Amino acid sequence: MEFTVLGPLGASVQLPSAAQPRRVLAVLLTRPNEFVHRDTLVDELWPQDPPSSAAAVVQMAISKLRKALSPGLPSDDVRQRLRSGLGGYRLTVAEGELDVTGFSELVAAAATAAGGERRTLLERALGLWRGRAFADVPAGPLVEAHRLWLEDQRCSVLGKLVELELAAGDHKAVAERLGPELATRPGDERFAGWLAEALQGLGRRDAALAVLDRCRHALWAHAGVSPGESLLAIHHRIAGTGWSAGGPPCGLPPATPDFTGRARELAEVGRALRTSAPVVLHGAAGAGKSALAVQAAWRARKRFPDGQLVADLRASGDVLAAFLRALGLAEAELPADRAGLISLWQRHTADRRLLVILENCRSEAEVRPLLPSGPGCATIVTTRRRLAGLAGARPVEVGALPGAESRALLGAIAGESRLSAEPDAVRRVLACCDGLALAVRIAGMKLLQRSRVSVAEFATRLENERLRLDELAVGDLAVRPVLAEALAELSPRQRNSLRLLTFPGATEIADWFAAALLGVSSREAGELLDELVDDHLLHAEPDQAGFPRYRLPGLARLALREPQDPGALKRALTVTAALAEHAAAALGADYPPPRLAGVPMAASDRVAADPIGWRASEKVNLALAVRTAKSHGWTGLTARLADAYTDLVGARNGGSPAWLGFGIARDRLDVPAEAGKLLKLGHSHADAGDLARARTCFSLAEGRFRTSGDPRGTGAALVALADVDADSGRTHSAVDALREALDLLRECGDLAGQAMASAQFGSLWDDLGDSGRAKECFEASLLLSLHCEDGRQHDRSAKRYADVLRRHGRMDEAGELLASALTGTRSSRERHWEAHVLRSLGDLHAKAGDAGESEICLSRSLELFEYVGHRHAAAYTHRSFGESLRLAGEHGRAAEHLRLAMSTFRELGDRRGGGYALLSFGRLRADEGVTTEAVEGLRTAAGLFRELGFPVWELRALQDLSAVDGGGRQRDRAREALTKIRFGATQA
Repeated sequence: MEFTVLGPLGASVQLPSAAQPRRVLAVLLTRPNEFVHRDTLVDELWPQDPPSSAAAVVQMAISKLRKALSPGLPSDDVRQRLRSGLGGYRLTVAEGELDVTGFSELVAAAATAAGGERRTLLERALGLWRGRAFADVPAGPLVEAHRLWLEDQRCSVLGKLVELELAAGDHKAVAERLGPELATRPGDERFAGWLAEALQGLGRRDAALAVLDRCRHALWAHAGVSPGESLLAIHHRIAGTGWSAGGPPCGLPPATPDFTGRARELAEVGRALRTSAPVVLHGAAGAGKSALAVQAAWRARKRFPDGQLVADLRASGDVLAAFLRALGLAEAELPADRAGLISLWQRHTADRRLLVILENCRSEAEVRPLLPSGPGCATIVTTRRRLAGLAGARPVEVGALPGAESRALLGAIAGESRLSAEPDAVRRVLACCDGLALAVRIAGMKLLQRSRVSVAEFATRLENERLRLDELAVGDLAVRPVLAEALAELSPRQRNSLRLLTFPGATEIADWFAAALLGVSSREAGELLDELVDDHLLHAEPDQAGFPRYRLPGLARLALREPQDPGALKRALTVTAALAEHAAAALGADYPPPRLAGVPMAASDRVAADPIGWRASEKVNLALAVRTAKSHGWTGLTARLADAYTDLVGARNGGSPAWLGFGIARDRLDVPAEAGKLLKLGHSHADAGDLARARTCFSLAEGRFRTSGDPRGTGAALVALADVDADSGRTHSAVDALREALDLLRECGDLAGQAMASAQFGSLWDDLGDSGRAKECFEASLLLSLHCEDGRQHDRSAKRYADVLRRHGRMDEAGELLASALTGTRSSRERHWEAHVLRSLGDLHAKAGDAGESEICLSRSLELFEYVGHRHAAAYTHRSFGESLRLAGEHGRAAEHLRLAMSTFRELGDRRGGGYALLSFGRLRADEGVTTEAVEGLRTAAGLFRELGFPVWELRALQDLSAVDGGGRQRDRAREALTKIRFGATQA
């Protein structure tokens, strides 16, 4: 019988086809004529986690092998080839039956033979090999170890044979024999050297050098080592110039030891270096591009065994010549002309695997001739520009260091223990560094150098803008010269543009503001801004609406330090005022306003389309614009900006800039203008729910209107005062104010003012319980409003009257008035009043039992109030929503809306609104059967309405209270309230 293992496993008999018996046979053949324990077989078949049935599987495999190797013989027969015993199994293999034995015998014989006989014996030994040992058997640990030993024996015999063939000058035989071997073992230095010598002997020098290069690449890629002395000597004999014994050229500077962060960028560069496309690291001066490039290069260098070359393109000297010298070319081999150097560089890098780093590039033209041509090469370019014209380049932006990474870098340099003791001061230091890696590094080194200075002291120094750049310098590292160099590279046009864009105090500006500052068209401004963004001297980020906003980095602004152009600044602030007025008009009754002259069309349309978004983006800059105009003494422009700012932001949220317009009018002793601005400020406070400040402004406005002899203005101020007094419970004052206002407005013929005052009077009389007077006032208001120039006052009066009619059960009439008012407010695009009408429609649908329509109306009302920023009015809609949901039986959602309404009314000090919300909340708790909370809420609401002087609402609360609490003084108080309603709490 014969067994073969030097290739696929085989025997002279038919072996089982199943995998397990063949694997068992392989193990037994590694130890012929020896007992192999069953546990050894189990470990071979299942190196990890053998199944519980492992022993049984082995036994079945042994049984199958016995049937194949000794057919018909029982297991205990002495003639049985596969015997059991000693806890294992033994395979009997006679002399000459196993090919491994034959191989070993031939090798032993060759050792004592000489000349041609020795070569013949070695060839016969290798001829027994039909491929890899145990080629078709899945190997466990035992078979794999035996396979490696056999392979080592084969290589040893192969080496002896090759040496004989080389000595005999049989280069062809060596080339044919070693070619397939090197294909699978490219890093075998002995084989590579022999094959190279054989190819050189055949006159194939280039092929010989290619074999050596492949071996060198494989050694570097897989083991990170350079060729040994023997291979270096062979290369020198063949090429005439040897490889450097120190390996390929490596011009990489040491990697920064405390390099921190940039994980995303490093991963991106690492992926990009797997292709031949140049990787462009672009970022601001001092962003850390070079440190990142070096860090990435060290991580990837093993993939580039032919070397790593680095050049700073700002330095003098011919970069290409320096690169070629580093690759081993002699000075005499370098062409004198530029074209010849480029051609030689491209030829010399075609088949190499080089990594090239080009630092401080200024343009695409500077980079192109320096790119290696081979597909196995890679290039990293660092630049302050984006180099968009570099074909196929992979751009990687090196932006500002994120806060966490800046903190980590500072700690790595200055020491974590020191920083952790002053976390707030550390945040101040990092804020001054503005995410610039160089600035953070210098700050850390400065703290390390000055151990006696606290972090807080250092932060205070940095926060002084005049000293900041001086503080950010240590040794030969400094921020100022780096930024100055970047600014010096700008064209005069770019530098002047950058100077104009330094709007003092502004953190960011819009494109239209930049165009106004620069005094150019939107298209020209866009091109200039794009150039500065590409040079990383401006940062561009989209606002909430997706439009670009530009920011000059803080340190770059300090490095620029050039005076602002007052003319350019005034031009830009004038455009700002126009757009702010445009936005205010878009929010108000004149929407959509006409386009503005002298303002970029795109900016005008953008404001008209989304005045709320524009206000959100520009609120801070608007306040800054008001203060800037005032500081320059531009009085008229300051007043315009302040008025527009107040209209957009409101006096409550606007702070001091909202009052500057009033201050200017007061300084000019312009009493009528003062009155108008006070009235506007009062309405702004009232819209925000600040009734106390609103009343103060309205009272001051009334006095100034009287002083200036303006009955129309006095009447308007009195109407506004009456509205605030009614909400605050000053019903007598409200009635008196409305009476006087009506008299004044009649005298001056102000029909719209009379209509507004009459409608307000109607609502007040209804709350006081005099429905007759209320009806008269509303009918007068509707009649007066029909004679006004526009229908807006009619819509407002109709809305107020509809609320009263609904409360009195006249649903159809109320519905008709609200439908008309909704059409009118939508036609005039008065979002604020459309929201009020929708709230009234929601109340109407809720009372009619149509919960679905009610929710649609109230949801839209909330949406509109939130759009125009009217939080106070939105609270009334939340109260209506809560009442509607209560009637629909959705108690959970109702409670949410009512709690929100009560919280807002409490914060704003609106006692009337709070009473309405408490009334609905008490009803809700009564519906839920929570008697204690219902009684408390309804009793509080009744008391509040009693204090405010609204007997109708007090009676409603008392009636609901009686339904849940029969005791107490509800009946007496109800009679009192009813008496007030019947006989009038306020005499005519």
